[in-house]
Amino acid sequence: MYNHESLNNQSEQTKTPETHEQLFDHEICEALTSHLLEKFESDRLKYKESPDVSYKLNVHFPSVYEISKKMAPDDIVVQTAALYHDYGRIPQFEQKGDFNDGALGSEQDHHVIGYKAFLEDVPKILGSNPNLSSLTVSDSSQSGAVHTIAQTIKLHGLRGKAFAEDFAALSEQESRAVDLVSQIDDIANGVQCVGYLLREGQEQKKNQSNGGFIPDENVSSRAVSPKVMELFRESTNFNRNAECKTYPDYYIFGAFLATRSLKNPATYELTKELMSLPTSVIQHETIDGKDTLVSKKFDSSVGAFEYIFRTQMEEKDADEACRILSSYYHTGKAPEQE
Repeated sequence: MYNHESLNNQSEQTKTPETHEQLFDHEICEALTSHLLEKFESDRLKYKESPDVSYKLNVHFPSVYEISKKMAPDDIVVQTAALYHDYGRIPQFEQKGDFNDGALGSEQDHHVIGYKAFLEDVPKILGSNPNLSSLTVSDSSQSGAVHTIAQTIKLHGLRGKAFAEDFAALSEQESRAVDLVSQIDDIANGVQCVGYLLREGQEQKKNQSNGGFIPDENVSSRAVSPKVMELFRESTNFNRNAECKTYPDYYIFGAFLATRSLKNPATYELTKELMSLPTSVIQHETIDGKDTLVSKKFDSSVGAFEYIFRTQMEEKDADEACRILSSYYHTGKAPEQE
């Protein structure tokens, strides 16, 4: 059903472990996976009152993991890397109280936080597993699996943006894992971000005063910047920090994350399938005089995006945004210029 040829042309997918090295990596991945899935369960209870963390734990993390099983069904290293890709998000929230990364590659960036935390935690995680010897634990940092996962945590989504020397030093297997998990992360973000976009705008979470990128004085604007709409139409590249000046711009960027994956023939069918599933938008409403978070349900992500466009943008911008999204969803291509 899915066209994976372009995803797998660098190297053949890992088969059932046969060599000692493959068996070693397989056991490590199983131990790491078991540990993190258990940690997620305890974190869900710990952060059940935080919408931001709950979204990560209940929606984004499991979705990236499940998509990895579809796109790399025989590659446990890629699957484990996908599960761990945002390992820095929870400690980032504990340190800062939000998910703002600051400058890419900085000490506040979840890529860097997660990379350091993972390398520090791996010996403890594997050391608590009775099936792995102390020798295995002490040598774990040299494992192909551990190194690949660590590099994926640090580099996913950053090709051409940061860490050029690190990318140049990647092996073929590591490069494939980083790029594949980056692509999986993009698909999940594009499909799911609609759930929190409106709430983030209402809470002004992307304002520069909160460490974000949208100038505070423009938060009331309902207009979409002409360049942002053109970037959405092209759905190739989009630097949100440089281009988003209003929250409608930011909502367009969220939809761009979806159309970029719809535009790619290798991920079109999977992205369309995921966007066709029921979803919800979390927003603030005043009920009985109190500010309340409300979940509004939709038959699909497309319907949810269109709801945000229609309620938050000028009519002409909403019309054009809906037209672009609909065309990519139904055809994988931009609409004809009017």
